[in-house]
Amino acid sequence: MTRDEIQVAVDELAERLQRSVVINDAGVHLRHASAHYGDEDPVRVRAVLQREADSKVIGHVLAQGVSTWTTAGVIPPNPALEMKARVCVPIRWEGQLLGLLIVMDADGSLTTAELTSIGEVAAELAPSMAAREREGDGTSRERAVVDLVGREPLLRRRALEELASDADRFVVVTAVDLGTRGAPQGAGAAHARTALHDALRMRPPAGCSGQLQAVTDATAVLLLGSPAPLPEQAVRTHVERLVHRVRDLSAGRFDCVAGIGTDVTGLDRAVESAGQARLARRAAASVLAMAVASWAELGAYGVLLRIPDDDLDETALPAEVRLLRSVDRDGHLTRTLRVYLDHGCNGPTAAGALHIHRTTLYYRLGRIAELTGLDLDDGRTRLTLHLGLTLLDVIDS
Repeated sequence: MTRDEIQVAVDELAERLQRSVVINDAGVHLRHASAHYGDEDPVRVRAVLQREADSKVIGHVLAQGVSTWTTAGVIPPNPALEMKARVCVPIRWEGQLLGLLIVMDADGSLTTAELTSIGEVAAELAPSMAAREREGDGTSRERAVVDLVGREPLLRRRALEELASDADRFVVVTAVDLGTRGAPQGAGAAHARTALHDALRMRPPAGCSGQLQAVTDATAVLLLGSPAPLPEQAVRTHVERLVHRVRDLSAGRFDCVAGIGTDVTGLDRAVESAGQARLARRAAASVLAMAVASWAELGAYGVLLRIPDDDLDETALPAEVRLLRSVDRDGHLTRTLRVYLDHGCNGPTAAGALHIHRTTLYYRLGRIAELTGLDLDDGRTRLTLHLGLTLLDVIDS
């Protein structure tokens, strides 16, 4: 069945039901639409005119769990989006979701016979849509990208061979790692994956000559290729747009954060930038508490986040930090020392940051030395304390 034949099937169903009908892909992007039958709402009108639904509308549909539906269900109305109720029938082939057959049903008046007819059309369309899907299947390509930035050297070599035709477009590579937080399991996980796939369809930044991406569970990796390093701000702006898109599509069900790696030369070194981006994304989600972070701004966190999660507990702290915490139950002196170290042991600057007098600052530092026996004038001791307190941020987060 060709694209035109699918459109004919949509038009015939709409004529038979005297209702507006669309077929969306699994990401809720419009693929086929019938004529209006007087039941349209502003959401449908905009989607048909623009060939794309608003991201918040897509998020509302995905939030119903349609990605996991196996039978017809109702997409409830959303007055805030000017959206009426619809009946949605998933189009599946061998378990894979290929699309969504959606029929306007604002008053819930579709009969059992009509619902059966809609289901039959969905079943008839599934084989041909599956064939079309296989023709443009990007699954093996995504798998190659995952292997390219993975830990296994043999798989990386095979992925490089598979992606060899792309090498000319990736003279310079910048990796981006996207992740969702708080997505529930089951339908929520499918919703998150769909949102990530959707965001990665966005136009890359100016100067980008190639793009490779893959989505795995609740994270995604994006490789931007270019003949020369892309401007840092252009990359960051693009990544912020990706995060905003995923958040729009989440319908409030989950959040999104991202990390950006440094530029590297060639696809064979993409694993380096991807590893940095992954750590930057973890930092953004935890110690930095921001939407987008780049490797360049991580500082010591970039080193400390390489410690396996299983080893991130109190036992990883230096003895000096554990000693300080044992004599400072309320954390008052610990915070004072942290600010002092963060400001390069500059007394006036640290006192200003703490909003205290310098005399008070020096009294507290003296109290720390008295209670712990630590020499705060010793450079090695200062380094150990500063590193340990920074590690504490990672543990606490």
